[in-house]
Amino acid sequence: MKATEARLKAALDRPPADIRLYLLFGPDEAGAIALANRLPRALGPDAERIDLDGATLRSDPARLVDEAASLSLFGTPRHIRVSAAGEESLAAATALLEADRVANPVVMIAPALKASSKLSKLALDSPAALALACYVPGADQMESIANDLARDVGLRLGAGVARRLAAAGGGDRAVIAITTGVPARAPV
Repeated sequence: MKATEARLKAALDRPPADIRLYLLFGPDEAGAIALANRLPRALGPDAERIDLDGATLRSDPARLVDEAASLSLFGTPRHIRVSAAGEESLAAATALLEADRVANPVVMIAPALKASSKLSKLALDSPAALALACYVPGADQMESIANDLARDVGLRLGAGVARRLAAAGGGDRAVIAITTGVPARAPV
């Protein structure tokens, strides 16, 4: 299903049982990773994360369903993150969406995928998936992102600081995140 950013954030913050796959595709990989990081926070500090990549799924498409259906050894929540996903992950995603039972949600980050790809069409057409195209934010959005990133680590930026951070980071969310990732006691 196609999702707005607000709907996707809400679903990642409180994962509904009927959503098995979150597909984050498009050129803003840092933005997709920032969205994907919301899911483990929602699942709690004991949540287990299983990392896979597109190459692994190409050679073993059934592994995604196996991991998504598996229970944690200690009964803690778990989720699967697939990085560098592309069309090679189509068989694995199809199997995931067609599986009888899935206990754990899957987040796929696919920076090279386009909306016209078979994988994105699969996710867009499935009621058990949420898909969002992640585009690099414009300069006007970066100031707001810088403020949000600072707020997440307990900082309140002074007048004009967010604009300067956005400019200094060259519009790269990951660079701004590193810049604002200082302890809350540090002066800004």
